[in-house]
Amino acid sequence: MIGRSKYVAVVKIAWQRELEERLSFILSRSRGLAVLFSLYFLWSALLGSQASVFQYSRRQILTYVLGMSILRALVLGSATDNLPSEIVHGQLSDLLLRPIRPIGYWAARDVAVKGLQLGSAVVEVAVFALAASTPLYLPDRLLTVVAFPASLAGAIVLSFVMSYGLGLAAFWTSQSGGPRFCFELILEFCAGAYFPIDVLSSGWQAFFSVLPFPYLIFYPLNIYLERVGPAVIARALCMQAIWIGVVWIVVNVAWRRGMRTYAAEGV
Repeated sequence: MIGRSKYVAVVKIAWQRELEERLSFILSRSRGLAVLFSLYFLWSALLGSQASVFQYSRRQILTYVLGMSILRALVLGSATDNLPSEIVHGQLSDLLLRPIRPIGYWAARDVAVKGLQLGSAVVEVAVFALAASTPLYLPDRLLTVVAFPASLAGAIVLSFVMSYGLGLAAFWTSQSGGPRFCFELILEFCAGAYFPIDVLSSGWQAFFSVLPFPYLIFYPLNIYLERVGPAVIARALCMQAIWIGVVWIVVNVAWRRGMRTYAAEGV
């Protein structure tokens, strides 16, 4: 119980910190709204008077766009953007002296960020959907009720370990901001945060399917939209588990080696 209370306290403090940094939060949500508006009206224009586009019905593709906005906040929203700075400036030293696991500490901070971003995204999408009278797709299969939350949980964990692992690069370089920015752009593109991956050719789809990125947004949304059968769902969940395991091993190796080279004033 005492162990849990430490992480609950971190979540509360991180939540308060995020609310205090209003400008950063406003800019983040403004970017999310800009992406939502641009993609929604782009796909609406592509649809025109057609009932479907790229084998997506009108309800499915517009629900994909709205769902993508929510999953960007829940899955891709992260507190680990600050990890490189804390490593470079020696603030990690203070964390190492506390009776708390560093990865648990960052996971707790991640929960706070995701919760705040998700709450805002849900309100924004709900208001937008009502104002635009968007026809939403609602699943009706029992399998979806089970598989979608499972894929969503896997996407959240996979996104966190990848982002955390990327932050550990600061052990070896103080200039990790640029590569991280480029990585996040590639990640969003390959994750299906701008368009469904299956609008691409079969060759590109096969290439993306072996990467971890589509299992963050594209596959969870396709499971929700009931565009994939049990075999594809099982494969997607297995790929999530495999990539979580692979990245987790890499993160642990990077952490151990990084701690050997870590040096900061007062350590």
